[in-house]
Amino acid sequence: MILPSRNGLIVYRIPAFVRNRCHAVLTAAWTHNFPIIQKSSPAKLAAAMVLRTLEEIGYDDTSKISIVDFCSGAGGPIPTIERLVNEKRAEKGQKPIPFLLTDIRPHLEAWMAACAESDNLSFIPQSVDATNPPIAVTSIQSSTTNANGNQNGRFSSDTRIFRLYCLSFHHFTDDLARKVLRSTVDTADGFAIIELQDRHLSSLLLICGFFPLQFLTTLSWFWRDPLHLFLTYIVPVVPFIVTFDGLVSCLRTRSFEEVMKLVGSEGNDKRITSTIDEDGKEIQKAERGQWVFTGTSEVHTWPFGYTNWVVGYKKLS
Repeated sequence: MILPSRNGLIVYRIPAFVRNRCHAVLTAAWTHNFPIIQKSSPAKLAAAMVLRTLEEIGYDDTSKISIVDFCSGAGGPIPTIERLVNEKRAEKGQKPIPFLLTDIRPHLEAWMAACAESDNLSFIPQSVDATNPPIAVTSIQSSTTNANGNQNGRFSSDTRIFRLYCLSFHHFTDDLARKVLRSTVDTADGFAIIELQDRHLSSLLLICGFFPLQFLTTLSWFWRDPLHLFLTYIVPVVPFIVTFDGLVSCLRTRSFEEVMKLVGSEGNDKRITSTIDEDGKEIQKAERGQWVFTGTSEVHTWPFGYTNWVVGYKKLS
């Protein structure tokens, strides 16, 4: 059962000391592996997807590429994804890929702490708008596009850019998401939208189940943070906000077909094909001009928690 989407932007203000702890819970949910109900953490699944996509595109060590996470917030799973991606590349004798954190409201303190742990993780301290990114995070032979969708001109760079949207794309309204996708197609060579939820009733039930689960995990995850413990066990503000935010995120998450409608089409080509891979997963695919788009899902939490991603890449000439 697919529930109707919520297109209105819900804005709520919470104090920074509460918000930071909500971010910490979400990061922990990305990076920890729950026994029995998870084979691996969602971050590990995302890292495998990034590696798989780069191989499918045909990037090798002769290509200079950077992976840029837009709407990074406090960093979320990116430090873990970066480490896992580059560990696998090192095992194959490949050079590391630099990752960058960006956001329209930079979280400098959190980013500096994360980047201190890795030579391959950095950030842009200035505000970065996903609809109109700076030249520093745009690809070879790109067209800059302003917020109104007008091209500002072309320029050359020596780096290919792969954009990430980890649990963030659902925050955009349709109009803003359309501009973000236009900017992505104009100024990047690939991207991945990664969501841990969808609009199915089963996803809502899973999010509701995460409410009591936080009471079981918080003591082991955040035992050094007395305020976090207080905001969980005495006044359960953090579990409530995280669960409420998760339910809203479910209702705002787009399907592959809905993302493709925002991408648009060239001429009358609006076809979307569907195939089943060797693992039994449905793979949806569409081509628009020079770009190839695929959408699929993979279980991250038994029985009905799915990682959903939309991947797009420009065909190499």
